[in-house]
Amino acid sequence: MAVAVALAAGQQAPAPAPAARTHTLTVMVKNVNQQGGNIGVLVFNSTKGWPEDRFAALRDVVVPAHPGTVKVTIPDLPAGDYALAVAHDVNQNHKVDRNMFGKPKEQWGMSNNPHATIKAPPFSAAKFSLNGDQIVEIQMQ
Repeated sequence: MAVAVALAAGQQAPAPAPAARTHTLTVMVKNVNQQGGNIGVLVFNSTKGWPEDRFAALRDVVVPAHPGTVKVTIPDLPAGDYALAVAHDVNQNHKVDRNMFGKPKEQWGMSNNPHATIKAPPFSAAKFSLNGDQIVEIQMQ
C-alpha cells in the first residue's frame, strides 16, 4: 500500500535489494588411488555435523573417482567461512569405512590438509574464507 501511495504522489518505488553475489569453489582432490567409486565433498559452514554428517552439510557433492586428481566444482556459494571434508567412497555407501580400530579404510582429506591423529581434525583446522571464486587443493590421505 505504501508503494502505491508513493507512486500516486509521483515518487519512485524503492529499488529491490540486489541479489547476494555468489562464488564458485573449485576443489582439486589430489592423489586419488585406483580403486574406483566416487569422490564425495561435504561443504560445512558451521561445526554442526562436522566432518561426516552429510545431512548437516550445506552441500553434498559427489562425482566419479579416477586415479590422480579429481576436479569438483561447487557453484553458487555466498561469501563466508567454510570447511570441506572429502572422502573416496570406493564402495559407494556414502560414508568413510573404518577398520576395527577406527582407522579409515578409504581415502579422506580436508581443506587446509590437516593431519589426523586419533580423531578427525576440528572444523577450525579446516576452515577457510571464501570471498570470490577460489581453488582449494586437498591431498587425499
